[in-house]
Amino acid sequence: MVKILLKILSHFISFYLDCDILIIIVMLRRKKKWLQLKMLRKAANVSIATVSRVLNEDKTLRVLPETKEKILRVASELNYSLKSKEKKNTFNIGIIQCYTFEQEFRDTYFLSILQGVEKYLRKEKMASTKVRYDDMNMKQVLEGVDGIICIGKFEKKYLDTFSKLSSRIVLLDMDLSPITNVCISLDFDDAMYKVVNYFHSQGHETIGFMGRNEYDEMSLQTISRKKSFIKYCEYLGIKYEIFTTNHEMTGDEGYSVMNRVIEEGKIPSAIFCANDPLAMGAMQALLDAKIKVPEEVSIMGFNDVDACNFTRPTLSTVYAPSSEMGEMGASLLHGMITEEDISYPRRIQLPCQLVIRNSCREN
Repeated sequence: MVKILLKILSHFISFYLDCDILIIIVMLRRKKKWLQLKMLRKAANVSIATVSRVLNEDKTLRVLPETKEKILRVASELNYSLKSKEKKNTFNIGIIQCYTFEQEFRDTYFLSILQGVEKYLRKEKMASTKVRYDDMNMKQVLEGVDGIICIGKFEKKYLDTFSKLSSRIVLLDMDLSPITNVCISLDFDDAMYKVVNYFHSQGHETIGFMGRNEYDEMSLQTISRKKSFIKYCEYLGIKYEIFTTNHEMTGDEGYSVMNRVIEEGKIPSAIFCANDPLAMGAMQALLDAKIKVPEEVSIMGFNDVDACNFTRPTLSTVYAPSSEMGEMGASLLHGMITEEDISYPRRIQLPCQLVIRNSCREN
């Protein structure tokens, strides 16, 4: 009789001792033997709760690396899944655009950056909320976003406003000095060296620059293609002419500026335009004036939009990795949100490459 009571009591005690094991079995949704679970707990010498949090990748848990390693190693040996369920990615990214719908329509450079951002977000199944920088409801629209991507050049007052909406911000197509945020831009300085050096190598003695001054403020400076252009012309001993406009850099404006240059009668043998629409308009003005391209004047644009392949002659240009910039920016922000990337201020510059087509005369 005593033996029977002892046996019942033993089973009763064993049941309560192993209740926590049953809990972990339910959480992991695996049918494992109790002996295997005891081995897992014993190997790490920690509580079942700690084991569960490690297996479920609880990032708030603070545990010694060697302890975590033991748990994961034994779990692997016992063929446990390291996640109790698939994680759902619910990140929502705010995208702030500095340009108007008309600018986006006329010059696809900004659109290409945006497409790169959205390509990465789709791949990672992340949501996005887009607003214009002057949207009156911007604060309400972006409330609660996990991070912000800013596309274009913004004044400091806007950056201060954005920083109150999120501490995780990536700036695209903007170069800061001093560096206060993560910013990605193109290496305009090197691009201008490649342009000027190319025209120099083709024997051009005078080169024109068509564009407008980019945003510049004492506490927020941007690299100016015009300044770099002048610097390298002077370095290589080449004469230059500057044709600027205060209007948007569109095809119509390129046509208008080029007509003004033609009327003045001081047409350089080579002209660099700050974007492709300007170059297309300038080239059309030359052709309408019976000035041959590239026999009399070589034309080069910037960005390498698809339409460059369909102009007559096809337009030489500078390839700007705008879509790649968008993807990289989204990837960096993703890392900042998941804490896989340290959110410290930095500047990243992407190189540009010449794309020589039929609008430039080659010796």
